[in-house]
Amino acid sequence: MRDRDLDTLEFPRVLDAVAALARSTAGHETVLALRPTTDLDEAEHRLDLCAEVLAASATSPLPATAVPLLSPALAGAAPDGSALETRRLVEVRDVLGAARRMRSWLDREPERFPKLAALSATLPELAGLERALARTLDETGRVRADASPELTAARAATRELRDILEQRLERVVRDQTNAAVIAEDYVTVRNGRYVVPIRASMLHAFRGIVQDRSGSDETVFVEPLFAVDLNNRLMLAAGTEEVEERRVRAELTDQVRAHTAELAQIERGLAAVDALGAAAAFATQLECTRPALGADEVRLEQARHPLLLATGRPVVPIDVRIPAGGQGLAITGPNAGGKTVALKTLGLSTLMAQAGLFVPAAAGSRLPLRSAVLADIGDEQSIERDLSTFTAHAENLAAIARAAGPQALVLLDEPGAGTDPVEGAALAVGVLTDLLERGPIVAFTTHFPQVKAFALAEPRLEVAACEVDAASGAPRFRLAYHTVGQSFALPIARRHGVPGRALEVAERLLAGESQDLARAVARLEESRQRFDAGRAAADAEAANLAATRQEVEALGADLRARQRQRWSTDLEASRRFLRDLQSEGRALLDELRQRPDPATLRTFVKDAAAAVTRHAADAAEPAAPPSRAPKPGDMVEVVGRGISGELLEIAGPRARILRGGLRFEVAADQLRVVSGGRPREVVTVAVARPEVAEERIDLVGLRAREAIEALQGFLDRAVRSGASEVRIVHGVGTGALKRAVHDFLGSSGYCTEYHEAEPQAGGAGVTVAVLT
Repeated sequence: MRDRDLDTLEFPRVLDAVAALARSTAGHETVLALRPTTDLDEAEHRLDLCAEVLAASATSPLPATAVPLLSPALAGAAPDGSALETRRLVEVRDVLGAARRMRSWLDREPERFPKLAALSATLPELAGLERALARTLDETGRVRADASPELTAARAATRELRDILEQRLERVVRDQTNAAVIAEDYVTVRNGRYVVPIRASMLHAFRGIVQDRSGSDETVFVEPLFAVDLNNRLMLAAGTEEVEERRVRAELTDQVRAHTAELAQIERGLAAVDALGAAAAFATQLECTRPALGADEVRLEQARHPLLLATGRPVVPIDVRIPAGGQGLAITGPNAGGKTVALKTLGLSTLMAQAGLFVPAAAGSRLPLRSAVLADIGDEQSIERDLSTFTAHAENLAAIARAAGPQALVLLDEPGAGTDPVEGAALAVGVLTDLLERGPIVAFTTHFPQVKAFALAEPRLEVAACEVDAASGAPRFRLAYHTVGQSFALPIARRHGVPGRALEVAERLLAGESQDLARAVARLEESRQRFDAGRAAADAEAANLAATRQEVEALGADLRARQRQRWSTDLEASRRFLRDLQSEGRALLDELRQRPDPATLRTFVKDAAAAVTRHAADAAEPAAPPSRAPKPGDMVEVVGRGISGELLEIAGPRARILRGGLRFEVAADQLRVVSGGRPREVVTVAVARPEVAEERIDLVGLRAREAIEALQGFLDRAVRSGASEVRIVHGVGTGALKRAVHDFLGSSGYCTEYHEAEPQAGGAGVTVAVLT
């Protein structure tokens, strides 16, 4: 990645915004040093870490990492025999405490956050050094008095001498006989010695050694003669204390020096975690998401420029798309319509993702991994180098061409601008043609009609236009694909007050070719809008059809499951009834063989017939008593057979009813009107059904699903009519219909067994089903 491209796309400004959320100086510097990687595994690792920090922080905030830099302390500890100041030792102690808390946070859910658990290994545990620092330094950062026996004794001697001096000098300043010479009622220290304030005019009346004077020269600070010996002894005791304290600090410094490498590693690890926390906070603030990196397409959904978001202003999201197999995107449209912002948003999103940062776009966004992001955007003029804008752009385009390989992303803002429009347009087409042959992904903006025509004719390029409000001409800052936009230079100039006479002259001077292209673009835009509207309507209809299909399939599956369950329940109940009746009959026959009694047999037959009648009535679906004679359109039921449906017609003693798409012919006097009146209207799809003989059905030519539905109704009628076996004609064909029939028979409650028909009766093309 070239530094000039990072600067052009303002990537350092994005890092500044992220670094501002870091809580330590080291973390701030780590963010600023972040650079995009071209290694997919490394980029994914960074994104994984950011994702885990975001998820972990949602339940437990990241521990404080606002620790000082250790480099001053480590540099001070480097020379042998050195003794760090207490404030530097406190810095080491604070960093070790922060590392201990951070290790605990990183390791709390290793199965859920494996990357964070691995990161804790970068924070070595120096428990011995941390205990030594805690034992030696108090809460204020001062060396404890009990750090060593010698220091304890020295501090006790110093404290005793200081107390004696303060008490004796306080008696002096409070003695009323000295009121004329004492300037202030307090004891102070000058040059490390305890003194009292004396009026300068009364110095001759007070015996002692002058140690200092006030700025006004009205007060002198005098060490009374009796205090000289005490001050000398105090200074000696303080020196002993200082020497012992330094010795203690030197011992701690030796331990710090012995762990310099580990402490430096801890500092780097804490800085890395702090930088991750800043990246996670940035993603939360700007509602960023993790893109799928390494994709074969560019698909930024609802993307927003991160620096525009950081200003707090409303930002209109855009969709930036380059399909798989495509090689570029041409962005056209008016000035101030958002073309350059779209270009920079694509470049910045790519750099951020490869640096391990989430991007301000909707979930599901996809980006390819790029070996370089090469940009020519903005004013490249250099007065110092005596380069015009065009010359500077030409130099940069030459450098981009040299660096543009198949894995690069090239961003060009108005290539060919800054010179004669005809030559500039020709140069732009030439540069773009060359780049497309070199293989990178190319995204560019243009106003030139010739370049727009080139983009429309080039199959490797996707074209998009910045949308404009048709009524006001104001930009909408959105990209419309599969069309090119007009520059609207004259309407924009008119809206900003350019004189009408100037605009009239400009319109007359417009070349016919440009006018023709503008009209063609307008027609193309109208066609695109009609296409988009039709596609949206088709998509909506397709979605409705899909939803309806799912609902119908779900209802069908539910009904079939209920029917199978009911058949199974009824069949089992009938079998139990038959077994009980048979058992009772056998017992009665055994009894009659031993003791014949015709009356008992007649009673059994009568009771059995009544039981069969009751069982049949219980098994039948309940029907409400008829309130009127049935007529076509009524929902009716065939009494005693459990068949219901819509009455189609009555022809003499026979009637035809419709049930589930199948027509039945039954006796008219067996019909009863089902309560609820006429059936509710439903929309059905009629499927042609074969005419079925009483014990034979022909399924040849039907799809498997249609065939099974027809077979289901056929078996229902066959069982109710008392047939013992039926023949099912399915043909040989590919065998798919035969397998579907056999699968259904194997799970049907109507069928006890099935087999192929005899060769002379159809063989493999016919299945014989034995019914219950």
